[in-house]
Amino acid sequence: MRTLSVLLALLISQSAFGFDARELYNQKYARSDTGVYEDSGYLFFVVKQPCLTTKKYSGTDESDAAELTFYGLLADEIKQRSVSFDPNSILFDGKLRQDIFEHVSEQYNAKNLVSHQLLFDRDNKSCTREYVQVAEAIQFEKNKINIPLVDINKAQRALFISALKNEDNVRLYGYFQSLGLTQLELIYREVESDAVYPFGLQFNHDVSKYDDFCNENQYCKSVLNINSQYDFNGVLAKVIDAKGIINITSLTNNIALSNEYYIKAKANFEHGQNPLQIISDLTLAINAQPDNIEAWKMLASIYRATNEYQLALYSSNQYIIQNPTSIETWVYLMKSLSAIDKNEADAIHSLLVLITKNVEISAWAQKQLKVYL
Repeated sequence: MRTLSVLLALLISQSAFGFDARELYNQKYARSDTGVYEDSGYLFFVVKQPCLTTKKYSGTDESDAAELTFYGLLADEIKQRSVSFDPNSILFDGKLRQDIFEHVSEQYNAKNLVSHQLLFDRDNKSCTREYVQVAEAIQFEKNKINIPLVDINKAQRALFISALKNEDNVRLYGYFQSLGLTQLELIYREVESDAVYPFGLQFNHDVSKYDDFCNENQYCKSVLNINSQYDFNGVLAKVIDAKGIINITSLTNNIALSNEYYIKAKANFEHGQNPLQIISDLTLAINAQPDNIEAWKMLASIYRATNEYQLALYSSNQYIIQNPTSIETWVYLMKSLSAIDKNEADAIHSLLVLITKNVEISAWAQKQLKVYL
């Protein structure tokens, strides 16, 4: 195998570098001691390894020792020249670019990505192993090592998974901003904001408390366009008014009542019947408990099924806000956006395909990513 490597080096030394590196080395550096020599835009890493034992010719042991010396020379050269990765290898800007650059710099040693070519690994007939590697000198300038796309994607995947796991919404909306994913950026900015409360029964008809709350929060039930008698706390109206981007909650959730209406809606949904009744029951469910995650998910689906694409989008937004650590919620947003903003939906799809290589999602979500057009 070592003989084959040497033969390959002899064959490609000229074509790989655009000049005869072997000839230049033999003319100028064959008699040089161990060291690094720069010439014609290239660095020659020269190792002269004496025999480790008494014998006539150097062999595998000396070759292995010479290789170790070469990597030592390479590491020293990288350190002395402050070799580093090129941030321009990362095509997007902002927080994500910065964090990917730092992640790659921490995870990888730049020397592992410096391209170099073996020229010689031979005995020079004096029981000395002559081991020579050559590399383009431009790689040894600051910020000149290209980060391979595979490593950029690997870092991006790790960073998103870490941010989700740690509920780091600030990092997440910064990443979405870097990728130009406006909808997800707005959603996670809202998740990080103060919660907003719906109107209604939580005040127990105490007008003074209602007025105080209304003034402090700068909105009132009377100004909302409530189109459904089932929207008794104005939850759906407020969400629609905010285009789904509102961190809505309640002081007095009625979980039992919410679940009751959700179960009724689910029965019709699973049988594919009575969409208007499904919407009415889900509206009641979210008014009784605005953070009913499953109700918002089903609302997104039923609105999409009935071609109410804007309402599907608003419900998808709210579904994410109520369950921000679940990457599967992004699939609902992708599907809702596909009828409104195909470019952003495509970008979300690409991000999901990248991240879910290391994240477990349901069979349904996997199918949506696979059949997405």
